[in-house]
Amino acid sequence: MNTAATSSTDQAAGLRTIFGAELARVICIASTLDADSTIHLGHSTAQNVKHLGHKVLLIDEIALSERKTMSGFLYPIRYDLGQVFTSSVDLPRSIKAVEENFWYATSVKLRPEVSHRFAKYPQLDQRLVSHEIDIDYIIFPTIDPQANIVSYYGSNIKRILVTTSDHDSLKKAMVLIRQMAILQVDEPLSILIVGGEDEAAGSQAFEKLHTASLSALEQPLEFIGWIKAFTAERVEEDPDDLTWSPVSKGDSHEFVLPMGFFKAISARITS
Repeated sequence: MNTAATSSTDQAAGLRTIFGAELARVICIASTLDADSTIHLGHSTAQNVKHLGHKVLLIDEIALSERKTMSGFLYPIRYDLGQVFTSSVDLPRSIKAVEENFWYATSVKLRPEVSHRFAKYPQLDQRLVSHEIDIDYIIFPTIDPQANIVSYYGSNIKRILVTTSDHDSLKKAMVLIRQMAILQVDEPLSILIVGGEDEAAGSQAFEKLHTASLSALEQPLEFIGWIKAFTAERVEEDPDDLTWSPVSKGDSHEFVLPMGFFKAISARITS
């Protein structure tokens, strides 16, 4: 008998279960897109995974100050997961059941609690099982995938990086790859390229990123596809007269992602 292989299998099984129950899988979707687009990316992906028949929890961790076209969170909620990790609030009070098989939680307060060393384990996937909250996938869209933050959500983590093909985005993607690679063990990072002239340009951008990642970080990447996308002018609402006008700060345009994008990334998540 191969003792090492058996031990590895037992360890993997231990990461997937606790108290005999299946742990949720954490899907960390890192993005070089703007904050608003990243939130919508995560939300639409979570909805698509739900439509495939899975129970999904979407975590929204981007501060309101970073949002340009959104005046608030996607759904009204009183308590934050950061309060759960400091034992200020019970987990069920921080999770909102939006519809059947779809839950929502904010986690804006976790990062400062981690930096002040007030946040404590156990991880979110274990807390969900302890409270008998049955979740298949935790969808975590982020523009800052720091390993010490992502690790609070669970042990069984799938990492996906979404980036555009322009030079500045690829440079930013390298920073995110370095952050994500810290906890990536013997597994390539999945890369999805969005926008650009055509699929050939997307493939070329991936090869450039892959070469840089291998050279600088010794981190292999896996190309999971190119998605055509259009750009649209971004607008913001004036809170006084409720009129809309072009944004005054930040990127003037944003990506409009087709349904094919969410189908591709959801299929990758659930395969």
